[in-house]
Amino acid sequence: MHPLLKLSSLFRPHKRQIVLCQIALLLGVGLNLIGPVLLAYAIDENIPAGDGRGLLITGALFSLVLITNIALTLWARIGAEKVAQSALVDLKKELYDHLLDHDLSFHDQHTSGQLITRIQGDASSMRVLFTEVIFHLPADLVTLIGMFAIITIKAPNIAILVFWVIPIYIVAFLLFGKYSPPFFMRVRTVTSKLTGFLSEYVRAIPTLRSFGRIGWAIDQVEKMNLEVFKRQSAAFLIPPLYFNTLFFVRALGFSGVLYFGALSVESGEVSIGSLVLGLGYLRLMFSPLMRLSFHQSTVERAKASAIRIAGLLDDHPSVVDCDSPSQFLALTKAIDVENVSFSYDSDALVLKNISLSIKAGSNVGIVGATGSGKSSLLNLLLRFRDPKQGQIVFDGVPLKEISIASLRGSTGLVHQDVLLFPGTVLDNLGGDRVLAQRALDLLGLELSLDSNLSLGGQNLSRGERQLITFARAIVGDPSLLILDEATSAIDPATEERIQEALGAILEGRTTVTVAHRLSTVRGCDNIFLMSQGVIEESGNHDDLLKKGGEYAKLWELQEGAIS
Repeated sequence: MHPLLKLSSLFRPHKRQIVLCQIALLLGVGLNLIGPVLLAYAIDENIPAGDGRGLLITGALFSLVLITNIALTLWARIGAEKVAQSALVDLKKELYDHLLDHDLSFHDQHTSGQLITRIQGDASSMRVLFTEVIFHLPADLVTLIGMFAIITIKAPNIAILVFWVIPIYIVAFLLFGKYSPPFFMRVRTVTSKLTGFLSEYVRAIPTLRSFGRIGWAIDQVEKMNLEVFKRQSAAFLIPPLYFNTLFFVRALGFSGVLYFGALSVESGEVSIGSLVLGLGYLRLMFSPLMRLSFHQSTVERAKASAIRIAGLLDDHPSVVDCDSPSQFLALTKAIDVENVSFSYDSDALVLKNISLSIKAGSNVGIVGATGSGKSSLLNLLLRFRDPKQGQIVFDGVPLKEISIASLRGSTGLVHQDVLLFPGTVLDNLGGDRVLAQRALDLLGLELSLDSNLSLGGQNLSRGERQLITFARAIVGDPSLLILDEATSAIDPATEERIQEALGAILEGRTTVTVAHRLSTVRGCDNIFLMSQGVIEESGNHDDLLKKGGEYAKLWELQEGAIS
């Protein structure tokens, strides 16, 4: 199915409004066609007969037709705009919901800037397509058919003079439609690339300044701007050439009708009114033809946008619920990782035949060098991704058979990178004042729930921001808590404060802690040391030190560095 047809479902809830607006627009078209007929009647009948009263009536009818046409057309356009805006809101919501529901592998392949362009720029192209092209298409066709029918009946000699421009229009229209689309598609592609770059790097200006990379960023933008300039120059020079050709044809058409029509009037073959009728309809004929021509570029841009939007909506998540998923409320027995292997869309395995067990209510630590697979394992536990081989089992139920929403709703997650949303502390903690205040109290964090977190909490210390992420993780009283390098980027004093608070919030929960600093996991019931995608050692802190293996060496190195 064509992408534009796939998106037509957005307008189905508004069928009644669309039909009413179309009727109003078609009535306006009918009145518009009557105008030149009334003018011709006044010239051929009222004026030669000296019928002043008849001329006054004809003039009044002409004015009434004109005013009514304006009123109907205005009402129809306002209604069409309301429909388009409503459909646009629905489309943006659908796109946004789709992006929120997608899995991590999708977001690995698309920058936030590219996705914002899809939601904002591409979606807006659909509005222009509907209001300026599709909505007017039936009325334009009725205008052309009605005009040709009336002028053929009333002034066949003039009709021949009017119709000769149509083949030229058709040829120009087809050529433009054939050769312009690739140019507009390339414009959308490079514009999206530039928007994505700006979205990512404007946020990174402080980092760019810190590392002296502002000049590099400017060079990159200049290169992209130059590419956009070249593509847009090629694409947007085509419409002026095309439209000026049409204007030239229109001028020739008026000149031809006026010249040969005057000769026909002189010879008595047609009346002056018929000539005026022909000129009036020639003017009307150019309006829909020019609208179709003018908006052909809009159609091409909208088609390119529709292809991109449809492609985005057709890209479905790979991590989805099974047909009848089980609900996960709390971990009561254990999490079993059974012979799990995993890779990121390549042959190189990040996890290699991993097997481990996490008992309910235990505090488990996972340590290892960067790239050893720690965070990848956490992604599998939360089912952000699925393993290539093996399975993960929660209380005897395979993870793929558990509702994703219930799993994540019963799990608290704290990342190393602090991400707070603009708004108040309460906004960041879910909106329930009782639960939010309880979470802050458990952490000993003395912050007002109504405190404004400007710029994502930049008005707070790093430790306070990190504590808010802990509060956010426990506000729903999850049975499973996952800490992914949650204290690696804060100072020892703040870490000690968090560790003290953890004593209160970990009680009765199953906790999985990923850390580089071994002191963070020292008190865990069980510690897994990972290396190059496999588990090298496991046991509690004292047992691992007694083994004298890699864990003991790492502990000695870290303790020596501290001392």
